[in-house]
Amino acid sequence: MSEQKKENAKKMIEYVQKAWSVTPSLVLMTEDYVYALWPIDDERETWKEASFTFVDGELEVKEMPARRALMLLIEEIALALPSYKQLLIATDKDKLEEIIKKLKEYAGS
Repeated sequence: MSEQKKENAKKMIEYVQKAWSVTPSLVLMTEDYVYALWPIDDERETWKEASFTFVDGELEVKEMPARRALMLLIEEIALALPSYKQLLIATDKDKLEEIIKKLKEYAGS
């Protein structure tokens, strides 16, 4: 496994933990990727989106206004997620830990 893939997985673990620490936020995992979306300011006007793809270890991170984040969330739910057989949404600490455990496999830890 490449060092870049390991570093990207480690960074995604940080993003997942950060997203979990704020409300509202979304952390989910499919068989292909982990996705997180959360506000990064107190006014919830700026949001961060992060995704880590298992197959290539690519990490994408974007900051955007809340309105754009909401549109991306709707797009994710309506278009991307219905095509997946396996979907895990971090609705409690156990599910969050399952997502982090999977990322740790890629992080080499």
